[in-house]
Amino acid sequence: MPATTEVAITDQHVVIDGFRLRVLTAGQGPAVLLLHGFVVSADDWIPTIRLLAASGFQAIAPDALGFGASDKPGGAVYTLRRYADLNAGLLRFFAVDQTAVVGHSMGGKHALATTILYPQQVSRLVIADSEGFMQLPLFMRKGGAIPFLGEALVGLSALPFVVRMQLRTAFANPDRYITPDLIARGTATLGNPEIRHTMVALSRYFDANDLRGSGLWPRLADIRQPTLIMWGAEDRLFPVRYAYEAQRALPHARLEIIPNCGHFPMIEAADRFHQLLLEFLRQ
Repeated sequence: MPATTEVAITDQHVVIDGFRLRVLTAGQGPAVLLLHGFVVSADDWIPTIRLLAASGFQAIAPDALGFGASDKPGGAVYTLRRYADLNAGLLRFFAVDQTAVVGHSMGGKHALATTILYPQQVSRLVIADSEGFMQLPLFMRKGGAIPFLGEALVGLSALPFVVRMQLRTAFANPDRYITPDLIARGTATLGNPEIRHTMVALSRYFDANDLRGSGLWPRLADIRQPTLIMWGAEDRLFPVRYAYEAQRALPHARLEIIPNCGHFPMIEAADRFHQLLLEFLRQ
């Protein structure tokens, strides 16, 4: 792997379709759009951004609308189509005609929607431990629509012992990655009232954020771009059997199962994840 310590990352805010989005960028060359997962931010991609920039690519990693330091308008504004529109708008802002799109967890669902709705702008597609293939628990899909229930559940999720429990579920080897600082950051994020409003809104308008509910599911089979699916073999949030569901829904995709890895392969199996990613992008 190339040295990445000297790579400078630009952290800026841009306005797309009236929404202010925070975006991390670095490097020059073929573009790679990096889409993060639920509740987190583009910061999860910083090692990947550095690697891509050092390897001759232009990395573009936004905080998704409603998360990180991007706008959090709340309500019905959060839809798969909105996220796809914003991603396409980002590419126009940075004068990118075509990009590879890489999505993790919730970002995988956004990457799929972007590829379906803006196929001419996507050259390659990578999804890692992606949302969209497993039916989420009922309280996540419908809890936000019940007065006070969604707010109460989100409030419980911010308790430190619940944060610790959720983090332990996310990693195959939790003792190596879960620190008091990580728990404190997770507690602060989930305790942010604006983030909590985003979470409730995503539940309240779940169908518009679901591949099936939005009507995009039948169009997965139409994706013709070279596609790579990566999945942690020990993912306890989205178990590995759903990697095979993803492969069935995406008949032109290649599947790579990463052993001894949970839900965050770019963190827990960074060397293997980045090796597979660079090989795929260079094909």
